[in-house]
Amino acid sequence: MDTMELDRATDRVTERGTDKESAREAVDSIGVEICALAGHIAAATARFLTLLGDFDEQRGWTGPGLHSCAHWLSWKCGLSLHTGREYVRVAKALRPLPKMQQAFEQGRLSYSKVRALTRVATPANEAQMVRLGREAPAAQIDRLVAGLHTGSDKESARRKSPDRFQIRWHWDPDTGDFVVKGRLPAQDGARLIAAVTAAERERTRTSPEHSPPETAPTDSADPEEPVTQANAAKKPPGDIGPALLTMADIAATAVANPATRASSATEVVFFHEHDTVRIPGGPALPENDAEEVLCNARLRLAKTKNGCVLSLSRRTRVTSAKQMLALNYRDGCCRTPGCGRTRFLHAHHVRFWGRGGKTNLDNLIMLCGTCHRALHHDQFTIAALGEQQFEFRTPDGDVLAPAPPISGLADRLLRGEIPDDAIIPSWGGEPLHLDHAVSVILDSWAA
Repeated sequence: MDTMELDRATDRVTERGTDKESAREAVDSIGVEICALAGHIAAATARFLTLLGDFDEQRGWTGPGLHSCAHWLSWKCGLSLHTGREYVRVAKALRPLPKMQQAFEQGRLSYSKVRALTRVATPANEAQMVRLGREAPAAQIDRLVAGLHTGSDKESARRKSPDRFQIRWHWDPDTGDFVVKGRLPAQDGARLIAAVTAAERERTRTSPEHSPPETAPTDSADPEEPVTQANAAKKPPGDIGPALLTMADIAATAVANPATRASSATEVVFFHEHDTVRIPGGPALPENDAEEVLCNARLRLAKTKNGCVLSLSRRTRVTSAKQMLALNYRDGCCRTPGCGRTRFLHAHHVRFWGRGGKTNLDNLIMLCGTCHRALHHDQFTIAALGEQQFEFRTPDGDVLAPAPPISGLADRLLRGEIPDDAIIPSWGGEPLHLDHAVSVILDSWAA
């Protein structure tokens, strides 16, 4: 090989080496930018959660069809309900943790680390948790928090007292019994008692299985059938436990049938006397609650005088099985913007049945129980536009958009005060000895 060929070969080797170095530098610069952006994303998420905590505390999310702040995030910000609930939880947990909040805002703790650490962090151990978050990778933080969570009883101290209208349950630690206690609004109690009574009759009946159900709705031309002993209301059982178990079996059997997913209520008889609607043996209902149960429940109004039943009204307004199936195919879920619940839906009369509304698909729309109650309490309105089209409006008349667009100022996320390496932990590759680490940390908490 002469000198000229040797020089050309040397140049090619040098060029290849230069190309590899350039490619390596380009890849390294991409890695630096990824880490820098991760720090900016963490800082932006910290700001997002700070605002979210204030927003949730002031209940700014409340509105028609919105059952929680997570529902608002799902509707307005395009987040899944699971992600929204976790954001709200972390936002609340950060409020008493200023040091962790500050490290988060500086881009030195990622959201994944903060999400895990807030499950065990308290004002007393906050500095220790922040230091661990700064030093260890996220995978080790997850394992460490899982171990600490198992070894502590912090979660029991965070339980909130139940709201007034809740049914709570627990297992008795001494006997292993299943314990239920709580309270419901009067109209919901009436629905429960009617269902329990029907379940008890089903549980104890001796008629053959192929006999037609005593309370099944029909599409007969004359829905005002005579009230016989077979379909008359029965006295509810004193011990409702067996009937509740029967209801559970019925629900488990019916869940696979799409025609039953809308789950209209069991027939209830309400007494109507002197312009008042009341539950037999129970309290009178406010006007809004009375309109709610009249709209959807399988019930009859009984006109009474001095405690005597004078007549039972027609039941023609009850949606048929075919109508319920059509509504299930058309709507599929609660139609209130921001809700989307798919189980135990009500067929709501847009023009109230008590005010002359017809039971047809142009006047029926699927609502969940919570939204149905909110509508009857004037938190929003629905207008039928014809041809099975509907419009939701606020009490002020503003239209509720089904899916509002997301808007933001993304160019403001890249702020110069976040160092490019802020998010990178000071981890040297050491393995996590989980049992030892959990034991040491728990001992420090107890000290």
